[in-house]
Amino acid sequence: MIMDASELLRLRQEVTRIVREAGAFMAAQSAHEVMTKEGHANFVTDMDVAVQERVIRGLRQAFPEAAVLAEEQEGHDEAEYLWVIDPIDGTTNFICGLRFSCISVALVHRNESILGVVYNPYSEELFEASKGHGAFLNERPIHVSERLVEKSVVGFGTSPYHTELADQTFRAARMIFEKCADIRRSGSAALDLAYVACGRLDGFFEYILSPWDYAAGACLIREAGGMISGVDEEWSVTRPIGIVTGSPALYETLHSMICQIKKAL
Repeated sequence: MIMDASELLRLRQEVTRIVREAGAFMAAQSAHEVMTKEGHANFVTDMDVAVQERVIRGLRQAFPEAAVLAEEQEGHDEAEYLWVIDPIDGTTNFICGLRFSCISVALVHRNESILGVVYNPYSEELFEASKGHGAFLNERPIHVSERLVEKSVVGFGTSPYHTELADQTFRAARMIFEKCADIRRSGSAALDLAYVACGRLDGFFEYILSPWDYAAGACLIREAGGMISGVDEEWSVTRPIGIVTGSPALYETLHSMICQIKKAL
């Protein structure tokens, strides 16, 4: 089945409602159980699981034809449409009370994100986009920045579950820092991508991310006029890849630097 434009817009409205309700539940909680998953500094809380259950339940009612790929429920059927969900992106921030975490939901059709919603319940900022209909922050249109490279601010992720990537990550960060105005590390890739979409950041990179970290952000960035790709991998929203993204003024320069460091090591 091919979803028409009106159906996609209706579905986007449903997703924003589901995510806002789950976000209110998430932000109201003050205590949570912390567990450790496989990998370095890879944490999950009982709140991740509870939020995910709420989101999946709502999405399955809104569009039951889609399969599900979620951080705390890995695996999915080979389906034409796929929900890609991160119930709490920035779990370490959430555990530490830093209030920079979000819920991220994307609808993927044949390896393309056609709908993306990212919601920070602490700031009550909701980023949303659907294919061909632009990107929005709290219902106001957003666009990537037009700052030149030397005036740009670039976000990056440290791939904390993959410490073997630390050397190339920080070498790349150093190279970028020397060419742009400044760099940032927030702890939530999904929010970093949303910030690129609305022009708060000019670009972002991370040498490996899971689909639920970037699937929604990819839709936001493309609909906001930005560019996003794998570092040197074929694009996929169903498996981990390296990500580089930026405004048209920055993307090519940033992509070149990220690949240069990777090839040198």
